[in-house]
Amino acid sequence: MPKKKSSQPLTLIVVPHDARPPISFRFPTWLVPLLSLLTVITVTGFAVVGAHSLRLAQEVAALRQDRQLQQAREREMRSTILVQQDEVRGLSSLVSGFETELASVNNLSAEVREIIGLPAPESTPEPLVTTYSEAAYRSMAADARLSTAGYEGRGGGLTAEISDKGMDAAVKQSQQIIEMQNAVPSMLRELAELRDEVLVRMAKIEPEKRTNLDDLEFQLRLLAAAPHRWPTDIRRISSKFGYRSLLGKLEFHNGIDIPMWFGTQVLATADGVVISAGWDGGLGWAVEVQHEMGFTTTYGHTSKLLVKKGDEVKAGEAIALSGNSGRSTGPHLHYEMRLNNIPVDPLKYLDADRPYVIEK
Repeated sequence: MPKKKSSQPLTLIVVPHDARPPISFRFPTWLVPLLSLLTVITVTGFAVVGAHSLRLAQEVAALRQDRQLQQAREREMRSTILVQQDEVRGLSSLVSGFETELASVNNLSAEVREIIGLPAPESTPEPLVTTYSEAAYRSMAADARLSTAGYEGRGGGLTAEISDKGMDAAVKQSQQIIEMQNAVPSMLRELAELRDEVLVRMAKIEPEKRTNLDDLEFQLRLLAAAPHRWPTDIRRISSKFGYRSLLGKLEFHNGIDIPMWFGTQVLATADGVVISAGWDGGLGWAVEVQHEMGFTTTYGHTSKLLVKKGDEVKAGEAIALSGNSGRSTGPHLHYEMRLNNIPVDPLKYLDADRPYVIEK
């Protein structure tokens, strides 16, 4: 059998540059592939570690850049919120001032209507606005700061909600301004109608009785309290208030005469209490009603009384039937108004909703 070759060891000789003797290292041949393998593993490990380190460095740089972008967005959004708060504050101030002016106009309108006895308009505007206080602004700012603080943890998902409160407040205030602007035309129409009604009533007041505001207010209240409904649907007058010639004799006529056929309903011209109902000499069968602020009304020459003394009556309620009783030359209604027992011209107070005709 052939002899198996024994592996010869390898010798590594190191020769120094100085006078020292050479140094030799002897190691077995199997150590060479082992060292080569270790070298490859080491180089590969360094390469893997280097690549991983590079990737980590890139991720850190990306995170740093993203953080910088987030901070920039945060600063931009905080700036936006501050601008919105200023806009909301300005809108709130505008709304508050507008509301104050409208409230003043409404109060003045209500006061004038109360003085002249007009009912409130059918559609009364509701309170228009709810303005934001300084505490509300601070609350919105705090909410905004909390929202921006949570921006990092939500990866930018806060963009849509960062200033929702400020935007909602601004939109609400803008809508309220639009609502108020839309309400202005109808309010102006109501004021114009109110002005015209006041002018019509002022024209009925003697100039000497409206020289100052107190006298004017009192006279307007008198006009408002005065019976103003017509005592019948007929708008014909056969004899006016004042001096007239009757049967060749000049006398003062304390009321107006409205010709109507027998049995026509005679209506109360305002709310009041019947203070007299019966025969009244020349007026025949007559009814007298007491009203507010010293006014009384008398309805004469009737044929039948429908009320008695002490009855409460409402404006437009039938209180008698027309006739020709008493000193009368034909069927008609004598309608008389007195203020503190002094006869006044009913035509000064009766509604002018429809024209009337004075017969000659």
